[in-house]
Amino acid sequence: MNKNTIFSALLGLAAIAMIVRFIPASVDENLTLTLSKNRDTITQIDAPRKIEATRTVMIDKVQLNEDNRFKHPVLGVLGWNEDFFADITTRFKVTQPGRYRFVVGSDDGFSLFIDDKLLCQHLSDRPFRKQSCYRRLSEGEYRLKLNYFQGYGNAGLSLEAVAQGKGKPRYWGEAIEGIEYLP
Repeated sequence: MNKNTIFSALLGLAAIAMIVRFIPASVDENLTLTLSKNRDTITQIDAPRKIEATRTVMIDKVQLNEDNRFKHPVLGVLGWNEDFFADITTRFKVTQPGRYRFVVGSDDGFSLFIDDKLLCQHLSDRPFRKQSCYRRLSEGEYRLKLNYFQGYGNAGLSLEAVAQGKGKPRYWGEAIEGIEYLP
């Protein structure tokens, strides 16, 4: 093998590495996450919103708690370090009526609503902890809204769901038996 062949192979590998590095990570975009940076310190989920910057990110599932940061497993860090709100609103259809368990994990506060009715919440700062909420759902369409705030320090948010008797909860956005996501 001559030097030109080796050099050409190395250049080809370097070009492939650069292409892979510069193509942004992507996921199935089925949930809209709106992030809003607040001007003031946030200590409660119902704090006044004085927004200085907003961005929208499409995500595949509500699993935003990697390494004690507001971080998606594929897309990386999505929010700011402190004092921001995150809002997810999604429509879904229940195809199998029954009692559903929703598990919200949060490092700081959240409020979870279905059809504008409060299902559960944690109002203030806290370390990452999961909280289960239950709701009987009939067949039909619903609107889920999850509001979250990050004050200071570690961050994280997750939402899982499962129908009673159907196994372990799965992240919202993944396939969940009895639930279909609507556009």
